[in-house]
Amino acid sequence: MHREGHYGTTLLVGAGCVLGLGIVTGMIATAVMMMYARIPDQDQYIPESIISHRGPTHSIVFTLTLAFISASTITYPFHFGQQLAVEHNLITTVLIVPSTVWAFFAGVVAISLFTHIITDTLTKGGGFRVKPLWPVSSWGPALGLCTADDKRWNTALLASGVTAFVATILHELYYSVLPSFAGF
Repeated sequence: MHREGHYGTTLLVGAGCVLGLGIVTGMIATAVMMMYARIPDQDQYIPESIISHRGPTHSIVFTLTLAFISASTITYPFHFGQQLAVEHNLITTVLIVPSTVWAFFAGVVAISLFTHIITDTLTKGGGFRVKPLWPVSSWGPALGLCTADDKRWNTALLASGVTAFVATILHELYYSVLPSFAGF
């Protein structure tokens, strides 16, 4: 799929995050997922003789490795910043436990990358089938519903994602946030 299709499916998953985690945490999760949504396709900028498109970067190994590295990279500065804030009396205690930050970021990055892989399996694949079990297997699923450059599918996925995400935000605002204000 192209950029639009990947962003659309990421927003669909983001709508679920908003429902499950609440507006603020769900929007943070969606923002992180949107940043990671296209990372597997960066293999297109590496010569084919070094790495093939939809090969290792579209695998479970890559997904879990990048999720681990990303979460670890975010967690330490976050924890360090909280400790500094406590030492300088900006806050009285650590607000969010580092393991929670790590689990959140690792989960969100993994979900984003898995969403990318699943979206690519919608295509015919051709010479570029997703290899989710690389390096153990060269199995490459392809549902064959469309081609990666199919404008109708990419546009439909984007429109569906935007619609679901906006509807979810409005739903949560109406049923969760507004009732807490007097008179609503």
